[in-house]
Amino acid sequence: MLRDFCGCWSIPKVQTVTHWDVNNLFRTYRGRLLHFVRQRRISWHLADDIVQDTFVRVVATPSLPEQCFAQSYLYRTANNLVIDHFRRERILTFVQDSELAFEVIADDAPSPEQIAWSRQELRHLQKVLESLPRPLRDVFILARVEGKTYVQIGEQLGIPTQTAFSRMVKALGVVKEAMEKP
Repeated sequence: MLRDFCGCWSIPKVQTVTHWDVNNLFRTYRGRLLHFVRQRRISWHLADDIVQDTFVRVVATPSLPEQCFAQSYLYRTANNLVIDHFRRERILTFVQDSELAFEVIADDAPSPEQIAWSRQELRHLQKVLESLPRPLRDVFILARVEGKTYVQIGEQLGIPTQTAFSRMVKALGVVKEAMEKP
C-alpha cells in the first residue's frame, strides 16, 4: 500500500502491463527466491522448479502491477506455489505408495459385470416392451424414448391428452411388474 498526497493509504491499481523486464528480474531475484523457497524445507531440485514456475506465471500473467511491486509479487507467487505443493503432498500421503496414487482413484467406467448385467436388463426391457399392447407401447415410446409431452402424444396419435396419460400409467405398471420378475 502507498500513501497518497493527503496521507491516506491506498492500494496500488493493477494495470495492464505488456512487459516486465523478466530477464533482469530473473538475474536479480532467482537466487533470493531459491533461498526463500529452500527455507520452507523443500529439496533443491523442487525449489528450482518452483522458482522457475514463479517466473513462468509472471510471463503468463496478462495483468501485472507496476514494476516497483515486482519483488513482492514474485515472493507472493513463490510462496503460493510452495503452499500448493504442500497441499498436494498432504493429499498424496493418504495413499501409502504415492506412485500408485492415481490407480487408487475410483474409475467411473462400468465393470465388465455391470456391462453384462445392463445388457441383460436392456434385452429384458426390450422383450417387455414388445409384449405391450400396441396403444400402450406407442405412448410409452413417445414419452420415454422420444421425450414428448402428453399433449404432443395426444395430437400425434389423435387421442385426448388424458387418454395418453392413462395409457402411460398402465404401460408403466406393466413394465414395472414385468421388470421385477426374474
